[in-house]
Amino acid sequence: MDMNALRLFLHELIIHALRKTANASYPQSLLTLIFVSNRNREDHERPIIPLPKETLEDRDVIAAAQAEIQRRVDDAYEEFVRSGGLERLPGIGKPLEVPTGDILSSTILRQANVQPPWLVLLKEIRANMEAAMELMKKSPGDPEIDALLADTNKQIAELNHQAPSLTLHRKKVTRANLREQYERWYGP
Repeated sequence: MDMNALRLFLHELIIHALRKTANASYPQSLLTLIFVSNRNREDHERPIIPLPKETLEDRDVIAAAQAEIQRRVDDAYEEFVRSGGLERLPGIGKPLEVPTGDILSSTILRQANVQPPWLVLLKEIRANMEAAMELMKKSPGDPEIDALLADTNKQIAELNHQAPSLTLHRKKVTRANLREQYERWYGP
């Protein structure tokens, strides 16, 4: 038995003996001091090992609570039906309107005023093409034009990847075909 194990054993033995004789011969403040110093020493020396989750949750209580919630929901629904709630629902007897096509873009996004990403890309491409054409008018040899065209071509590649139809796909632009492609896509 090593020294730490022996010290811990003696320590536990003394604490056990003190607890048995606590009411008889030691004042309470002395016992409290011994217990607190003992606890601090033990906490420092012994690692805290968390208990598994299964030991902390009572599955029977959780199941009973869930069953009670389900019973209340069922009771509320039955009361709703008994009181004639189904007959008072709006649109009763009328066919449901089922949206056709892409529900996300045709209904949900439109109602939230959110544009699909490919439409946003089309606007960015147009702005880049206009900026490049303006620079070509002012100074045709400006290297910034090439940077704008490279950025525009990256956006076109992304647009061609995202666009839902082949008719929305665009060709890459160069200095030579910039004006022609702009007029084809966005008009004169």
